Amino acid sequence: MFSAIVLLLLLHGGLAEVEEYKISPEECRQAGFVPESLKCDSCHKLGDFNLDTLMTDCLGCCTKEKELEHEKYPLAIMEVCECNLGRFPQMQAFVHNDMAAAWGGRVKVRHVRGVRPTIILKVDFNIQRFTHYFIEL
Repeated sequence: MFSAIVLLLLLHGGLAEVEEYKISPEECRQAGFVPESLKCDSCHKLGDFNLDTLMTDCLGCCTKEKELEHEKYPLAIMEVCECNLGRFPQMQAFVHNDMAAAWGGRVKVRHVRGVRPTIILKVDFNIQRFTHYFIEL
């Protein structure tokens, strides 16, 4: 009978590890964690400092970071002015060496008088998404 209870507790404990362990925000603050700003990546670094005993509570209080998602755009237009290219050597090399041709028509260079180098990303060939990517010194 006793061994059946121990076995049941072990099985239940093993299943509990699969579920996400969460602690209330009040308990997190009492344990010394700030749940609003605690990222789970920092909890995994506790082992580097021999603080493995804190890892369970830390993981219960932390916020998982979102995976980085990269948006892809089918077309980019780089607006440049020949008068400003000397201040931007990378952009100058890109324009003068015709590096846009390597992108197969997906990157175009447009010469606009007096404009600072700007990248315009388009979701569709007719729909403009961003125009605020200015290249600064």
